[in-house]
Amino acid sequence: MTERWIAELTALTELYRAAEAAGSGEAVSHEGWHTGARIGTSAANGRLLAYHDSGPEAECVFRAGERTLFNIMSGGYGNDTTERGFAVWSSRPGVLGAVDSGVSRLEVTDADGVVVPAEIVAHTFAVEVDLGPEPRTIDEVFAQWEPPELTVRVYGEGDVLRYEGPLLAPSRS
Repeated sequence: MTERWIAELTALTELYRAAEAAGSGEAVSHEGWHTGARIGTSAANGRLLAYHDSGPEAECVFRAGERTLFNIMSGGYGNDTTERGFAVWSSRPGVLGAVDSGVSRLEVTDADGVVVPAEIVAHTFAVEVDLGPEPRTIDEVFAQWEPPELTVRVYGEGDVLRYEGPLLAPSRS
């Protein structure tokens, strides 16, 4: 199954890159996979969320001059969005995740008061906020990390504030 998903996601990301090169801002679909929100200025570098009609979800990591990497969750990421309206799937750089279908807007405010709106595509979101340096070594990946204090505001239908609080939970000692 995984080999098939990798082949399908590879084709999806190639279609996505071709659409981007052609100047199309439209979502791309292939074999039941659909593109979601993304971080990065181009498909040469950055990260894109993808989801399948049958439930699997994936993060596609673009690297200039290299093959795209895929982090595939066969049963979906499984994060509950009911209480806060969103769930974080991936961070650093930026933050990627899911939103409830009733979410109309999500924005993040940094410690300096700068408000950064998230891109929302289907049930996914992406927001490019500074979370500090990206880990470069395996030791850095697993080292304790304290996220910066970022406030998220999630708005529902009618632009009503649904949730306000921390975007990322601090590490537990």
